[in-house]
Amino acid sequence: MKHWGSVLSEEGFLENSAYADAFDLIDRSDFLTDKYKKFSDVDEPVPIPFNQMQSAPHMEAIFVNYGEPKEDQVVLEIGTGSGYLTAILSFLCRRVVTLECIPELSKWAITNISKYGRTNVDLLVGNINRVCLTRKFDLIISTASFNSEPEFLKKLIVPDGRIIFPLGRFPPQRLIRYKNKKREELGSVSFVNIMD
Repeated sequence: MKHWGSVLSEEGFLENSAYADAFDLIDRSDFLTDKYKKFSDVDEPVPIPFNQMQSAPHMEAIFVNYGEPKEDQVVLEIGTGSGYLTAILSFLCRRVVTLECIPELSKWAITNISKYGRTNVDLLVGNINRVCLTRKFDLIISTASFNSEPEFLKKLIVPDGRIIFPLGRFPPQRLIRYKNKKREELGSVSFVNIMD
């Protein structure tokens, strides 16, 4: 098992030792199919079921580093995927609510996350454009790209909350962060689109 937290800290992607520790607790191969487990030590995106991709570890680190999750906070993750980032966040936050639009993928993610005995994860199935969420979150991370600015997400965060999401229909997309009510572009990325 590669200790991605240590590697990503040395490379400058993780600035907080608690974040590195959380990455080091998780074996990336637990979130890949048998066919692709051999790629768990490579800092590249890897295919997962239902024509989806698991992001490269450095990309997951960017979400965590810029999201600044804290142990007393509640996080909304849009796009559970394999559950890899979900599991990492579960060691950093009080609660993780994660939303996946593909029911079968959500079931697979539950199996993956359960290997770590986490009891602070709520897995929901649905499309962020159609679900009704009534609680407020400290942090929202989307691992799928919005075609236009998701203004409605601002209503789902606490006053000092943060939102990180890819924006754009086609790659290269822009990675956006809202923090302290200010919008910041973090760089170019490539993600699947959220279904309309």
